[in-house]
Amino acid sequence: MFNVLFIFTFPASAQTIILKGKVTDAVTGEPVTYASIVIRGTSIGTNSNFNGLYQLVIVKKIDSITVSCVGYRTRSFPVTSAAKQTINIRLEPASNALMEVRISPKGYVNPAWEIMRQVILHKEKNDPRNLSAYQYESYSRMELDANHLSEKLLKKKFIDKALTLADSMKIIDADHIPILPLFLSETVSDYYYRSKPEAKREDIRRTKANGIGFEDGTLLAQLTGSTFQQYNFYKNFVSAAGKDFVSPLTDNWKTWYDYELDNRNAIIEGKACYQISFKPKRPQDLAFTGIIWIAKENYALYQIKATVEPTANLNFIHQITIQQQMDALKTDQAWLPQKTRILVEVGQLSSNSSGLLAKLYTVNKNATVNKAYPPDFFKDNIIIADDAQKKDENFWNTHRPDSLTLAEKSVYHLIDTVKDIPTVKNYLMAADMLINGYYRAGNLSFGPFLNTYSYNEVEGNRLRLGFKTNSNFNKKWILGGYMAYGTKDQDVKYGTSVDYILSRKHWTETGISFSHDLNQVALLSDNYLYQRNNLFAAFTRFGRISRRKVFDQDMLNIYIKRDLFKGFTEKIGYSNWSLDPLFPFLFNEPVRGVLSPILVVSELQFESRWSPGAQTLLSETFNRPVNLKTNVTSPVFTFRYTLGLKNVLSGDVAYQKFSFNVTQTLKLGSMGRGKYSLSLGYIPSTVPYPLLENHLGNQTFIYNPNAFNLMHFFEFASDKYASLNYTQHFEGLLFNSIPVIKNFNWRLVGTTNILYGGISQANQANMINSSAIGLRGLNHVPYLEAGYGIENIFKFLRVDFIHRLTYRDNYNSINGGPRNFGIKISAQIRL
Repeated sequence: MFNVLFIFTFPASAQTIILKGKVTDAVTGEPVTYASIVIRGTSIGTNSNFNGLYQLVIVKKIDSITVSCVGYRTRSFPVTSAAKQTINIRLEPASNALMEVRISPKGYVNPAWEIMRQVILHKEKNDPRNLSAYQYESYSRMELDANHLSEKLLKKKFIDKALTLADSMKIIDADHIPILPLFLSETVSDYYYRSKPEAKREDIRRTKANGIGFEDGTLLAQLTGSTFQQYNFYKNFVSAAGKDFVSPLTDNWKTWYDYELDNRNAIIEGKACYQISFKPKRPQDLAFTGIIWIAKENYALYQIKATVEPTANLNFIHQITIQQQMDALKTDQAWLPQKTRILVEVGQLSSNSSGLLAKLYTVNKNATVNKAYPPDFFKDNIIIADDAQKKDENFWNTHRPDSLTLAEKSVYHLIDTVKDIPTVKNYLMAADMLINGYYRAGNLSFGPFLNTYSYNEVEGNRLRLGFKTNSNFNKKWILGGYMAYGTKDQDVKYGTSVDYILSRKHWTETGISFSHDLNQVALLSDNYLYQRNNLFAAFTRFGRISRRKVFDQDMLNIYIKRDLFKGFTEKIGYSNWSLDPLFPFLFNEPVRGVLSPILVVSELQFESRWSPGAQTLLSETFNRPVNLKTNVTSPVFTFRYTLGLKNVLSGDVAYQKFSFNVTQTLKLGSMGRGKYSLSLGYIPSTVPYPLLENHLGNQTFIYNPNAFNLMHFFEFASDKYASLNYTQHFEGLLFNSIPVIKNFNWRLVGTTNILYGGISQANQANMINSSAIGLRGLNHVPYLEAGYGIENIFKFLRVDFIHRLTYRDNYNSINGGPRNFGIKISAQIRL
């Protein structure tokens, strides 16, 4: 379907010329929506449609046409006397800002402002969330390509071979340079939405995918459907690539954007619209540049083209473009998205790498609104049909909104061919190792590589070799093990594990493991177990580890866990472990009435984890909750009850422990994102002090958001406590406004850690020899530390400056003086 057909009537003797073609971006090859194609020197012409197509019928002798679009350089193209001509147009993006600087006379009132005021006044009515419910059939296509390959990569034989094959299949970019397709998928699904309470569901009817390094079809089907391609510009902030971008329709539109009325009488596919261009007031802000078309009849958003420019404080991503066209169902109700096209361009990470181009295209049809659904209809967010991955080209030919080009059809075949090139396989294995920490070799994966080597004062040089089986071995059984050796203590450590997936429908797994190794009492903290940090865990075996805080441990673990319903997981476990300390330790053994230096623990654990509103993504070997909330991310509630079993498998102590944790990431709009972790715990029993909550300190140089970073290991313990860890990522809120500093794209981060706790008199009396390791309880003053830092240094480094605000004179002979100020570093990948 072409956008508009203009026919100009002249005398019968005049020659009719039909011009048609496609307008595309010269860099990405993507369609340019609503470009203006006019007869040169006149205002007579048409516009390209959502897919970049145009057709112009002329009954007049002309020599050229002029093509223009906001954000692109205007170009002219010659026209011959042929009756039918195809002129495909490639527009170069303009290097300057979207809108030129306009000098307005005194007293000038921007005509776009009154239109924007009306848009905001009608915003609630026009927002699709104002509908009680809606549903539609959705088709999604996703493609990931490697482009802008470096000279070094182009010289590699396997790249040259793949590009030669791509060239033969006409898989090229807009400059006719072959590109390397990495992934292509198509999905047909039925999407459902309910506003109160908010709920979503997607029934994936059919999906097909092929990619280099993408093998888990079940996981891909969930990620490439319509659920994760939802963009609503009526919200004040639009989430994309893990960031919150200010919408051009935000309530505070004047604060964030400059607007210009480009056309008061734009006709878009027969609908009268206002055409308004916009750009952010500060280029570094997480905001869009683009054009909106507002329907005159109801001030509703009809079309939008929004681009995040390279000047935004965003890592790795060179550009994000979102184009959306609404389905104008009725004037008196909100319109739903009909077509959405998303383009994400990732720049070269180094001079020897390539860029990446992700293209997503979604078409929705057969919409139904305000339908009532049964109470349990939304209990599952994503449902995959049993025959979803069935190969049936007739189905795709019927359900595609437009047919694939010859080049697009060839992508599937090219990916299969490239995957079989030996060098490509080696690159994929290397990439997998960097991402997952394991080196994959056939049925086995070796690692994690972070734990391969460490050095500390107790073990000396510690060498470790570990492995686990992968999905090539078995899709239900996961076997693992490791062996380690210390050159100083000359002791062999080892561990082994077996896990079995009982069911994937309601994810159920069970497992057993045994290990003989060194451990630190501080790492038995419930908070540490709630939110384990792999990088921090690896570095706890480096550097100065006092023998007064380390013990030999033999540990047996058995567990079973199951997803009982959406977002709720129950886990039951049994542990039997021994504590044979390298430090002076005694506890009252009630059975024999003697002091014993070795503690044996036998315990049952019951853990409930609830994340309301989260969708669990299933893969071949794991399940992982993913937030589907629109305004905030789902909190994660975890409750754990531990029951110590005396005289069961040599258990020495009977006790009870209760602990609770809630963790949540908050979307705070212009303030960025915050994350908090609130923990509560209570131990009503009298226990040896290693079984108290030994609050997690940090004696490494690595910053750990889940630890008290200026607290020593084994410095404070409690049997009742409350703690709060909070991190605020301000993004570019402050630094984007500071001259010179804003050019570095640094980001401000703030942290606060608070701990209130205490030890009962009974447990204080039971802390025999605790002074030998420097352990004590808190008094009525909470432990408090606060910090500030800079992240995004060289795009991945973070430096935190932390101040200890209480217990600044907590000196003892074991830990020495307190660390009242510290600098910690960490590495992170944040867009």
